[in-house]
Amino acid sequence: MNKISYIQLSSIIMLVAIAGCAGTSGPANPLGAAESSAQMMGSGVAGAATTTAAATTASMNQIGLVDILAHRLGVSPQQALGGAGAIFQAAQGNMDPQAFATLSKSVPGMDTMLGAAPNLAGAGSLSSLMGGADSTLGGVAALAGSFQQLDLSPDMVGKFIPVITDYVKQASGQATANLFQSALGVR
Repeated sequence: MNKISYIQLSSIIMLVAIAGCAGTSGPANPLGAAESSAQMMGSGVAGAATTTAAATTASMNQIGLVDILAHRLGVSPQQALGGAGAIFQAAQGNMDPQAFATLSKSVPGMDTMLGAAPNLAGAGSLSSLMGGADSTLGGVAALAGSFQQLDLSPDMVGKFIPVITDYVKQASGQATANLFQSALGVR
C-alpha cells in the first residue's frame, strides 16, 4: 500500500471509531476515543496530527455538547441540557447581542438548551439583593438555583463551565470563548 492509502485507511478507521463512540452510552470520553485511535495508528503516518484535530472537531459536532457533558460529568442528558441552557442564559444576559448571536450559530441546539433551562421565579430579586443583574455573585447564585432545580449540586456549575468553554472554543474560536467566559465572570 502506498502512503495515501494508509492515510485514507486511517481516516476511515477514525470515522468508524467516532461513530461507534457516538452510539455508546457508557461513561467513556467519546472525544478521547478519536485521539486514542489516531495515537494507536502510530506516528509514522503523515498527517496523523492534522487528522486527529479534524476528527476531534468532527466528533464534537457529531456528538454534541449535551452528550459530551453527560459523558464527562456523569449526568443525565436532561440535566446536561438544562445545565448548559442555564449557563448560556447567564452568559446571554451579559453579552452583546451580536456576540451571543455568533456564539448561538456555532453551537448546535442552542435554542433547545436555552428552552430547557429551569425558570427561576424571583431570580431577579435575588440578583438585586446580591448587587444587581450584572453582579457575578448574583449570576452564580442564580446558576446554583437552576442546578438545584435539575437535581444537581451547586458545585456542578464549576464543572460544567470548563467543558462548555472548551466546546465553545472548538466551535467558535478563542475570541468567542473569551467573551463567553467574561460574560460568566470566570477567567
